[in-house]
Amino acid sequence: MVIKKEKKVWNVKFLLSTDTLPGFWLDLVFQLAKEAWFDGLDLAIWKIFDTWNLRYVRKLSEKHGFPINVIQTSPNLNKKEMDKALDLCEALNIDTICMNAPKFFDYKTYYFIRDNIEQYKSKNKDIKFSIINPADSYFPPFSIVPKYRFSNITEIIKKYWCNLWLDVSGMDLDVFESDFLRMVDRYVPYVSTLYLSDSNSKKKHLFPWEWKMKLPELLRRFKREWYSRFISLKVNISKVDLADPDKVDLLLRKAVNYYKDYYVGAKVD
Repeated sequence: MVIKKEKKVWNVKFLLSTDTLPGFWLDLVFQLAKEAWFDGLDLAIWKIFDTWNLRYVRKLSEKHGFPINVIQTSPNLNKKEMDKALDLCEALNIDTICMNAPKFFDYKTYYFIRDNIEQYKSKNKDIKFSIINPADSYFPPFSIVPKYRFSNITEIIKKYWCNLWLDVSGMDLDVFESDFLRMVDRYVPYVSTLYLSDSNSKKKHLFPWEWKMKLPELLRRFKREWYSRFISLKVNISKVDLADPDKVDLLLRKAVNYYKDYYVGAKVD
């Protein structure tokens, strides 16, 4: 008997984070994302009030024929919000929940995540509970106290046994280039979603072509490791550009083309 080897395929979906279009009605976000040829939405349920209306969200997804693939919760997560996120996952066939890291002195949120995550995981085995690594920032001046919890990506994986929602925009540029890129293969199996955005010393979540992080190399290495989950565009668009629908459409399409050039079209060994 001949056993056929399973053929590996790259099955990444490129998503638009609703964080990218603050102040937009959810209906319009669906429309713009679909017209720009994204594959789905990364839904921040704490940013748009409409997202708590399960029937309305499902109706919009059906209306546009466009999926929501991941759910993002707030930095002030509690049981009510987590229950709503799980309801959305069940209704819309979503398998990924992202938890934003709480502020360091927000003990209530931190203990809620720490004390309940194992129970949520055991009761929802099909859900990838993920924690986003926050920006590597500290309270000034000269303080060693971190601004956020869960700032160590290795601890997110090994101590809390969660998937990693990787935001490289929050990393120190030197650490990203000298250490992280060299060890990407160790982290890829645990990444549920990769935020695609650039940064400099003053601003985070820039468009991937706006600064000089080695994002094309990062994408190539993810592809080389057969990454097969989600890449999400999370960027801060200026208020001037947000007020111009044509400019927003142009920027979103340019981002999709960037993904196609540097991930879909990347040559790997």
